[in-house]
Amino acid sequence: MKRIALIFLLCSLSIAVFAQSREIFENRLGQLEKDLSQMLPDSEPGASVIITHDNKVIFDKYYGLANLESGQKLNSGHVLGIASMSKQFTGMAVLFLVQEGKLKLDDDINQYFPELPLSGRKISVKQLLSHTSGLPELTQNDEFMNSIDQAHTVDQVIDLAFKGEFRGEPGEKYIYCNTGYTIIVALIEKLSKMDYAAFLKKKIFQPLKMKDTYACDFRNDAVNAVQRYLSDSAGFRKARIMHFSNLIGGGGVISNSRDMAKWEMALLSGKKLPQNYQKIWEPILLNSGKSTDYGLGLGISDFDGRKFYYHPGMGDGMNSIDLIFPDYDLTITVIRNVSKPKHSSNNISLLAAKYLLQND
Repeated sequence: MKRIALIFLLCSLSIAVFAQSREIFENRLGQLEKDLSQMLPDSEPGASVIITHDNKVIFDKYYGLANLESGQKLNSGHVLGIASMSKQFTGMAVLFLVQEGKLKLDDDINQYFPELPLSGRKISVKQLLSHTSGLPELTQNDEFMNSIDQAHTVDQVIDLAFKGEFRGEPGEKYIYCNTGYTIIVALIEKLSKMDYAAFLKKKIFQPLKMKDTYACDFRNDAVNAVQRYLSDSAGFRKARIMHFSNLIGGGGVISNSRDMAKWEMALLSGKKLPQNYQKIWEPILLNSGKSTDYGLGLGISDFDGRKFYYHPGMGDGMNSIDLIFPDYDLTITVIRNVSKPKHSSNNISLLAAKYLLQND
């Protein structure tokens, strides 16, 4: 009888502790919502914030406007450009091909595209994905930037990129490079015999039921994405017109916070991903042996000693980030339709992390 009574007491204490923890968690989310409501005015460009914990959505809120001119409020049905947050999908696409035996991360890209003007450089697939290739940067090319409103094929984008100067030797240093991701798109299409957009849809978006997410290309622009804005001293103005085919591989995915939450929960569980999926956040080393703190489309950092994986997305009228805390089964995603806002996606996501991880 004493043993039964002890078991009953322990179970009762566990239930009480769980209920207390849940109440604390809910109180923190309530305070976060209150703060965000004050930070993000209804009359300004929007922000979507979603948080998952233990494979469940626990916070899903929308602030501000999808369109300033019409006054339309941002809601869960809207899709937005996520800019460089797109890179993680390109990295995972490569890992699918690796699992299928179609390439290796250490393969020299010359093996697949001997016509690339690399001046004798040997650049590996993983160097293209980890910003350690030393290639010219696409977005620093004036001809490219002046024609960003026009649709370009993958080959045309690559040709424009190589009009710039090399910025280092392969593996010498970490220097952010969108060009590598454009070349990776060409590689995915060559080996899969599928368009990049179709490959992502088949391998990632459809299996994870990311029904609102798609990749843009020469034939398909971001036709249903919300209006993008720039913030400056005079207020807000529309961002420049761009064709999202120019961002393919490194920034051309259109999505929303609910779909991104499905993706991030899959990253924590490995569900419907290749067996080697965790390589996406394994830090790549430089030739010197120093870590880049960047994997194959996700960065590695810590918040008050708590490890997380992440990728920001910044571009004309786009501001986004996702944080993934593997040890806490916690993900935070913020997507905004405005550049350089007073409260960036990065600041909002770290505020959420501060509330949810305090005294964990």
